[in-house]
Amino acid sequence: MPEDYQDIVLAAYKKMRDNGKLRAILPRETTTKLRSAYLKVYESRHDPKDLDILAVFFDVDRMDCDFENILNKSEPDDYKALWKHIRGKTITTDEKNSDLLAWLIDLEPRPSSSYYLSADKTIKIGGIPINELFLPPVPPTPPDPQKPPIHTEDPVYIPRFSPRYIILSCILLLFIGTTSFAVWERSTTKVKMPEKGEKFMYWNGDHYEPIGDNNQNVGTPIIPLNVQTLTQQRKINLPDTLTRYSIGKVWYKGYGDKHEYFTAAGVYPPDTVRVLKKLSFGILRDHISYNRYLLTRLVWFLCAAFFVSLCGFTVSKLEKKVKQPLEKPKAEEGETLNFIVSQAASG
Repeated sequence: MPEDYQDIVLAAYKKMRDNGKLRAILPRETTTKLRSAYLKVYESRHDPKDLDILAVFFDVDRMDCDFENILNKSEPDDYKALWKHIRGKTITTDEKNSDLLAWLIDLEPRPSSSYYLSADKTIKIGGIPINELFLPPVPPTPPDPQKPPIHTEDPVYIPRFSPRYIILSCILLLFIGTTSFAVWERSTTKVKMPEKGEKFMYWNGDHYEPIGDNNQNVGTPIIPLNVQTLTQQRKINLPDTLTRYSIGKVWYKGYGDKHEYFTAAGVYPPDTVRVLKKLSFGILRDHISYNRYLLTRLVWFLCAAFFVSLCGFTVSKLEKKVKQPLEKPKAEEGETLNFIVSQAASG
């Protein structure tokens, strides 16, 4: 085999290797990687015209061979001579090694006999002429000195709100929400004073409501109007807020674990046959827990703080686009300065 074809194949291989075009199939130059590379090439683009190259390399009859099986069973040492050639350890190599290397990089025409028998000596890799495949990069066109450069500024994105503003807003929102909830929790329903003709009253869940003679179908006991009871009697909906200071000031009705607490003495509003009892230390100790109330409110506060913090984090990711001021060209600044100086001198 003339040496120029061998040199062409080796030079084309090294050019492709140095340009990173073989990294997908041959990441490293080892005999094992060469074997894997040829398996990939056979699976992706094997052609009947290349079977002669494989038959000569493996010294088999191409008419009755499963070359995929032969490649699978081949040993890394089968590619040792080719590996030494591409690594520069040998100057020349057998013709079968150069033909196999040409098949690996898809160099045409191949094998070597086809190259010397063809009238067109154009070398192609993957159908692209080699002189076009490795063209040097086109240098950028220098700017025209007669045309001023066009200043294009990329948009700049900055946070829409400052971190200080977000933190203060979150604290204020949490304070207002907590305070409003505490005020609402301790607020009582406004007492409706009786109007003319309303001489009775009924229990409306947690307080008394005045009622007239013609509107007594309310489904609860109706008792004569007592303004003092109307204004003072309330059901305590948050019994865990009671402390030992409430002893003697709060009344209750209950049995078992079901207790209800009221702000004034008297009959049990839903059942006027029963009478309320004064709150004792034993009832306070066994059925009421102020610590439970504080723990519940702490959990609610932490949940609210987490939600507000999450909202603040989301707002901190909002951005707005701003335009950078374009710098004034030096020449224009100089002309402006000369104009000002000339105007001052003429003045």
